[in-house]
Amino acid sequence: MTLDALIMLAGAFVAILPFLGFPTSWDKVLLFITGVCVIVLGIIVRRRSDVGAPHEESASSEVEPRI
Repeated sequence: MTLDALIMLAGAFVAILPFLGFPTSWDKVLLFITGVCVIVLGIIVRRRSDVGAPHEESASSEVEPRI
């Protein structure tokens, strides 16, 4: 399962959680855990997308013109 699919699954879980009938204390804990998972997955996705991209510092360095 891809990271994108996991993020969508976590979002769907958050959307249906109020209708599942868990006690309020369980809802709070499950929402907290799901939120932390979404944050971690977002960080992983961002780091993976930054691996192949050049850094802003190196991209903005001056380039000598060709003659």
